[in-house]
Amino acid sequence: MNDDDDDDDERTGGRAQNKKNKTYRKLHIFVYNTSMPAPATNPPFHSIPFHSRARAARRARCERDMSSAIDDALAKYACGDSDDSDEDARGRAREATSRDARRCLNCGVAHESLLTCSRCRRAYFCNATCQRAVWSTHSVTCVADPRMKAVKRRLEPPRVPTAEEKARAKASERRKIEEEVIPRGIEACEAGVRGQTLDDAIEALEDAIVFAIGEEDETLTASVRVTLSRAYLTAKRFDECLHYLAPALERAKREGGAESARVHALAARVHAAKGEKEQCRKELTATLDCASESTSDEAQFESLFDAGMILHDIGDWERCAPLLSTAAEAAEKLGKIAHAARAYNRSGSALFRSGRPDYAARCWIRELKTLESDESSAPGVLAQAHGNVASALLLAGGDAEAFNLHRESALAKAREASADDEARVYLQLGNAYKLAGDALDDGIERATECFEKAKSLSTVDVVGDVASRALETLRL
Repeated sequence: MNDDDDDDDERTGGRAQNKKNKTYRKLHIFVYNTSMPAPATNPPFHSIPFHSRARAARRARCERDMSSAIDDALAKYACGDSDDSDEDARGRAREATSRDARRCLNCGVAHESLLTCSRCRRAYFCNATCQRAVWSTHSVTCVADPRMKAVKRRLEPPRVPTAEEKARAKASERRKIEEEVIPRGIEACEAGVRGQTLDDAIEALEDAIVFAIGEEDETLTASVRVTLSRAYLTAKRFDECLHYLAPALERAKREGGAESARVHALAARVHAAKGEKEQCRKELTATLDCASESTSDEAQFESLFDAGMILHDIGDWERCAPLLSTAAEAAEKLGKIAHAARAYNRSGSALFRSGRPDYAARCWIRELKTLESDESSAPGVLAQAHGNVASALLLAGGDAEAFNLHRESALAKAREASADDEARVYLQLGNAYKLAGDALDDGIERATECFEKAKSLSTVDVVGDVASRALETLRL
């Protein structure tokens, strides 16, 4: 054998060894990538919490078992002990390593129903509890597998409604606002109670105004605005009330009429509640101007009544008395007995407070006649009316016989009603005797007697407290 033959054998053997080494590396890479690889950076043992070291030891055993399986499969393939092809050998190696590698990273148990880490796809757990138990250590090496492709779900485009369906839905919403939302809002405002009912009405009206503005329906928008503003006023949210009422006021200034008068009256109520008297008077002037343009008697009565009541609430006695007297006469013509009685009552109150008890007595006598014409008037209400007339006659220095008649009628009607109503009548008479003062010889003594009776008869704290304070004032 010459040197050339030796060189050939050496080259042939070298090529065979290189091929075997390359195959060994390929198989090692294949098995390593399809099983649980070692982390890129292993945390030091002392950095693992004490209570997790046992779990870390079990995980290390699982990794050693996996490495042993890889080495056995590679050795068997490298030594040529199998007659199978390269693909079959790779398959058996994959099965062996996968079978040993599929162990729970927390407890080391191997079974078929293990769950895979959704991020790295290399760690296995029995359940979410096991995953949470070792997450503090596994999170250090948990890296998303770049071979996993994100699953893209095909989104179905939303169905576009037809023009007919849109028109039908808009008509249904408009009918709901007109027949349900606005009437419920008005009922909540008339009840005047702040609570869940009023809050629900305000929420429904806010949604309604968004719809109305979007549809560019000026009539519906104005109606919803006014109702929503009334609801805000009832809830004492004055700034929001004025904010929503501002466009309606601009429209009212342009158009005028009964509806515009209602808008101005509502704005006057808001300013009165905020204590802005001058602005309130300006809005009431606009209210009466708009009402004068209307030919409806009911609209004119409503504007006069609202303006007079608002002026009475802010203490403008001189201006409210004639308005309320006129409103009461208009209410009698329209058959509104309750409104007429109330207007006469407030008109008499304004006159009495402005120092004109004789005119107050006339208004209260008309109130009494209006109430007596209504068979449904309660005895307690009639007792208060008789007491008002008696008080005004006493201070006006009128007929003593008329005064005694109304006083006895007031006490008789009050006894028919309740002890509290009788106490209120005595409180009225006591205040009248107190105001009379030195004009009567025994005015103070009679006032004291009336207050003591009111205090003894009353079961309501308010009336009793008022009588007690009046007695203390008289003693001083």
